[in-house]
Amino acid sequence: MMVTVPRIAAVSCFSATPFIYGIRHEGNLRAELLLSDPDTVIQHFIERKADIALLPFTAVPLLSDAHIVTRYCIGGVPSAREALLGGDDPLLAAWKECGELPFAFAVWAAHGDTDPDTVEALQHALTYGLERSYEAVLSSPFASDPQRGYDTLSHFDYIFDNQKNQALRKFWDSGVKVAPRANPG
Repeated sequence: MMVTVPRIAAVSCFSATPFIYGIRHEGNLRAELLLSDPDTVIQHFIERKADIALLPFTAVPLLSDAHIVTRYCIGGVPSAREALLGGDDPLLAAWKECGELPFAFAVWAAHGDTDPDTVEALQHALTYGLERSYEAVLSSPFASDPQRGYDTLSHFDYIFDNQKNQALRKFWDSGVKVAPRANPG
């Protein structure tokens, strides 16, 4: 019997550090990790080079076979709004129009035919990484100052809860069209 190794695509950025750490170090998930920029992650998903991907929230409604599959995301809450939504990024500027809603920059999505056991193993790996965020920062090429890097992670909220789901649906239903962000953090 041939074992198929799932392929997981994610953006190589600081905010994804705990997730990447968990996928690489949690022992029960055997997967090929494809790290790249958001456009390439989306392309890997479209071309089925990835079974699961950490997709920019703007891409999900455009992909008919993308199903949000974990309780995790890269997001934030209104109290972190200024730290995360500062600057002039048009993706993020559009979100500001949604008011004081929590938000998710990126969500974990899978193709409809992805093995549920793989999704469950991913969920455990993501939990593992988040529980070891400081270790993740220490091993990250993005953080030259581990304490400052760890403090920066506190601006993100990684739980994809009902409020973030409702906020995404409200944003998607608003009809605002924006291109996925080149680097979510």
